[in-house]
Amino acid sequence: MGVLAWWRKRREAQRIVVEDLDANTDQAIIGEQVPELLGMSLVDGMAYVLNQVDLWNETATPEQAAVLAGRLVASHESWRSEGRTMPYWGNLWALRTYQRELGIPVPSVAPFKAGNG
Repeated sequence: MGVLAWWRKRREAQRIVVEDLDANTDQAIIGEQVPELLGMSLVDGMAYVLNQVDLWNETATPEQAAVLAGRLVASHESWRSEGRTMPYWGNLWALRTYQRELGIPVPSVAPFKAGNG
């Protein structure tokens, strides 16, 4: 690989990292995907997501916990296969989507579409 090709590859990788980091704080994207996080700082949002997953794990059956864990792994692998990093709020999106499938009344999230993880 020549220097120019190496440089282009590095620049593209950097662009993707910046986009992925922006997705963690872009209130428009967050509002569209997981509205309950709107207005939270990055740190508060991350803490909230972890708390929601902890609450879920306290009440879920072992089978339900295993299903969610599998979905989270699959989501992360899907993003990684595209050279991306799943935003932190993607975990809450997966949790809320599964909870709603089970009929649990939780805040709404965006419907699944390619690119949601």
